[in-house]
Amino acid sequence: MVKIESCNMIDLARIAVIVACVGLLYSPSVGTVGLVGAVVAFLASGQAVVRLKRVLSRPPVYWAILFLGIVLIGTIYASVPWAVRWMDVFKWRTLLWFVLVLAIFDEHRWRERLISAFIVGTSVGAVISSAAAAGWLPLWRAPEHLLRISGTQGMAFACATLICAWVLLEKQFMGQRPLVWSLLGCLYVTNIIFVTDSRSGYAVLGLGLCILLSWKASWRARSMIVASLLLALGLALAISPRMYGKVALGFNEWAHESELQDLTSFGIRRVWYVNTVELIQEHWLVGVGAGGFPDAYREHIAGKYPADDWRSLATTDPHNQYLGIFAQQGIVGLAVFLAWLVAVGRDRSGPPVYRNLAVAILCGWCVTSLFSSHFRTFVEGHLLATFLGVFLAAESPPQPEQELPVEPNIIQGAAG
Repeated sequence: MVKIESCNMIDLARIAVIVACVGLLYSPSVGTVGLVGAVVAFLASGQAVVRLKRVLSRPPVYWAILFLGIVLIGTIYASVPWAVRWMDVFKWRTLLWFVLVLAIFDEHRWRERLISAFIVGTSVGAVISSAAAAGWLPLWRAPEHLLRISGTQGMAFACATLICAWVLLEKQFMGQRPLVWSLLGCLYVTNIIFVTDSRSGYAVLGLGLCILLSWKASWRARSMIVASLLLALGLALAISPRMYGKVALGFNEWAHESELQDLTSFGIRRVWYVNTVELIQEHWLVGVGAGGFPDAYREHIAGKYPADDWRSLATTDPHNQYLGIFAQQGIVGLAVFLAWLVAVGRDRSGPPVYRNLAVAILCGWCVTSLFSSHFRTFVEGHLLATFLGVFLAAESPPQPEQELPVEPNIIQGAAG
């Protein structure tokens, strides 16, 4: 009875993870319920210690724990209020979520259930968003912001597209319905190109497809795949004024930052990067500590720009995950974080068939985090941690069949 109840609690934790994965895209409240529910069910299962011991020896886990340790040490020498320090540490809960998911998604059927739920949730959003953009359906918010913001929507639909491509490539998974998966992929791509003006979505989609399609290909085939994807990108830019305008605007803002008179997304990012690099040069070894970046940045730019200049705008985040880590945890913290990324990319403990999908999504996040902090943002950070945990989780060892005990009185009764 105890074993059955503990298994039910693990299943409940898995259900909560699925709720969080889909709920985060639409509602922070629903997503939070899923996150908390998964943790509570996992701790109440009676299997938490055993399952955690099983994954602690894996490089992605101990590198993640080591990095969290460095972040915690950073609270000691940071010069900001303790509430700010702990809030900064709390943002890295995404790594603990990765460990939890890795420990419980050790059954193939639950992986498929999460993938199915994610596809259903995102496909409904893609249909509604596309219909609203075409004027066929009234919507309470902009169609490119149906899933929180355009960046979240673009990255979620890009992940869904990669899953569709992965299913078509692997064939034996998720049923033999190539037409359905092809149509779903086209739905997501159409929304990304014509509705969701998210450069993060473009990056995850393009790089992810390049990795998936070239995973088992020869070097010659890979060069042809890259050329084909570049051609597809050019075609997409040609037929989508929205996508072309977004990409061209980003390049223009970056290249002419010094000439801009008004605040722009990429223009201010370039200013933040330059000032953050200067700040890092002063604190390159161990950084300014957990939560110390906002105050340190504000002090660094004090008096550097005129008060009415948009470049004088302070920030709580440099909008570059790697610079942010370097500034707060120093070169030591950045080195450990990069070691974690390498460990995740090289991990082979899970089913081999999922590894290419995990690496494709991870590389997409690595690129978008050059312009944001997607490894620890609430939605994007937990979404990545969920996918990595699910796809890299090792299959549970088969349980030996146990013979049912035979009651002595039954034997005696049969003999009589």
